[in-house]
Amino acid sequence: MSTSDDEGDGAFTRSQALFERVARTIAGGESSYARLKKGLELCFDHGEGSHFWDIDGNEYIDYSLGYGPLIFGHRPKKIIEAVFEAVNRYGTVATFPYDLDAEVGELITELVPGVDLLRFANSGTEATMAAARLARAYTGRSKIVQMEGGYHGWADTHFWSSHPDVWRPEVSPYSPVPRPGSRGIPACYGEALLIAQYNDREGLAQLFERYGDDIAAVLVEPVQCNTGVILPEPGYLEFLREITRAYGALLIFDEVITGFRLAPGGAQERLGVVPDISTFAKALGGGFPIAAFGGSFEVMQLEATNQVMHGGTYTANVVALAAARAVLTEMKTRRQEIWSVLDGYGERLREGLAEACRSAGLRCLVQGIGPVWHIFFAKPDAPDLERIRNYREAHAYASIELFDRFHRAMLARGVYFHPYHFERWFVSAVHTEDDVRRTLEAAAEAAQEVVASLQERPLAGMAEPAMPGIAPA
Repeated sequence: MSTSDDEGDGAFTRSQALFERVARTIAGGESSYARLKKGLELCFDHGEGSHFWDIDGNEYIDYSLGYGPLIFGHRPKKIIEAVFEAVNRYGTVATFPYDLDAEVGELITELVPGVDLLRFANSGTEATMAAARLARAYTGRSKIVQMEGGYHGWADTHFWSSHPDVWRPEVSPYSPVPRPGSRGIPACYGEALLIAQYNDREGLAQLFERYGDDIAAVLVEPVQCNTGVILPEPGYLEFLREITRAYGALLIFDEVITGFRLAPGGAQERLGVVPDISTFAKALGGGFPIAAFGGSFEVMQLEATNQVMHGGTYTANVVALAAARAVLTEMKTRRQEIWSVLDGYGERLREGLAEACRSAGLRCLVQGIGPVWHIFFAKPDAPDLERIRNYREAHAYASIELFDRFHRAMLARGVYFHPYHFERWFVSAVHTEDDVRRTLEAAAEAAQEVVASLQERPLAGMAEPAMPGIAPA
């Protein structure tokens, strides 16, 4: 594929025409803000394995993977066949419990260390809402601690301080008071939240000293994957486990991204810290919509005895559970083979991308673990850092404009990853040696192009709102 910065060169003519048609009936031209492309609206035609094609016929190596679910790539044959077989056998929605409930439940509880009992849901947002309600019911307390820069769904109860505009005087310096992530969220929901900084033990200890009697849970991504990818400092997750127990609060791991990706048992298996409640989505369905939340027998008894309301017409539907059974069976039976690809290619791509950018003269940090990572390009005045530890450090370090230029240069060479500078890259179990080689070759060229572009167009030093397309509240 060959494109240029000139969007009028015809490379995306059909995509632009279709997007305009879609936008006549679908508000904004799409149904999720995650799909915004900063003015370059690709329209999808089809995918196969680790590649997809847009409606103009351009082919891309895909490192977005449907924003995470496609851990076995596009159109995974075994999963799709399993879904067709189950629909032919059961229909689409089972009014009562059925054998897929048991089979998928048994697989999850076998694979995930911290899950003795679980419930199914339809999205990560739903699962996280249910987990927080359960924690409040179990502890009899009201406040949930979240991390600035984390994302736990778009519900009013959780979409706070995800990507706050920290350059605004009312947001900086840091405060535990949450900031709404969208217009239309009532302030009263924020009263049930406290905001901490990821990897900051001292700050969280101070929150517990002040509010400990009213803290129901700490809700955290074990690896913060919604501000690029930020890894826990050594001992940090263990600290979270210890302090929540000390104060009688619960620890909730949002494993919507890390679950069934970092290991069959998620981050809690790979990193060795077991929470009280966990939430899952994305990779669990391999491209089909499903989520789940679960935890210890003791905590989940409130769900088992219907003391906490959780429901949904489409929870545990046939399509979702058939897909999850196929995904988890593959992971269980082919564990070593699958993670040798996910971890092996992930490491090679992280190292190769960092080398390509630095060799061209671009300062950057490439952070990740296993099959998930991100590139932070340094602002001209950013200090040299060994790693980024939290959202504020990421915001101070990362250049939006350099990221945008690199993204566009990679897109022109047939490599796609999410265009938002605080998202992340994923590798699938079906990426190939040729994909890795072509990606690193493209990265070397793209980095050189970005450096050359700086001679003609110096950085503008622009700022960006909390989420593209969402005005600050």
